[in-house]
Amino acid sequence: MKLKSVFSPWRRFRDASDGVAAIEAAIVLPVIAIAYIGLVNLSQMVMINRKVTQLTSSLSDLTARLQTIPTAEITNIFKASETVLLPYDASKVKMVIASIVIDANRIGKVCWSSSYPEGTAAPKRGDTVTVPESARIANTSVIMARASYEFTPLIGEGLFSKITLGDNPIYTRPRNGKADGDNSIEQIVRADVKGCPKFT
Repeated sequence: MKLKSVFSPWRRFRDASDGVAAIEAAIVLPVIAIAYIGLVNLSQMVMINRKVTQLTSSLSDLTARLQTIPTAEITNIFKASETVLLPYDASKVKMVIASIVIDANRIGKVCWSSSYPEGTAAPKRGDTVTVPESARIANTSVIMARASYEFTPLIGEGLFSKITLGDNPIYTRPRNGKADGDNSIEQIVRADVKGCPKFT
């Protein structure tokens, strides 16, 4: 037997190119699929995060326009603000509104707070809150609004974990506050709560 004939099958195997494209595609396809899924989820996250920021701003702005606010009106504010999220699922959002009164020592404390939906954690009356330096003016008040959204990946739920979007407070000065409390500080007064800084 000639040496050439012995190595012929090996040479044919070595030089064969049939199916190379299919093998390369099979190797690259999972990487492309994961990149596509990640891109879809990332774009959704960016859009929802923008909506949550707009919702938080709406919460703060609508509340700051009032002088005395009935509890029923707070529910209306929550309901109106969550429409900003459309077309996304509003049931995944948690919202908090709080009136923060800053005393003579520039310490911010919660006068009242409301949250939605029921069971959403909110600061309690008398709790100290860290207010940004620009808003920490003695004997004034601000409305603090905060909203968060639990983002569940649209595709590849098993590959990506849930992410909380937003949860960044926005502070707004009362537009037409009412002088109330021991020091007659201008604030948004909730109808069922005494004005501050009388926190008890």
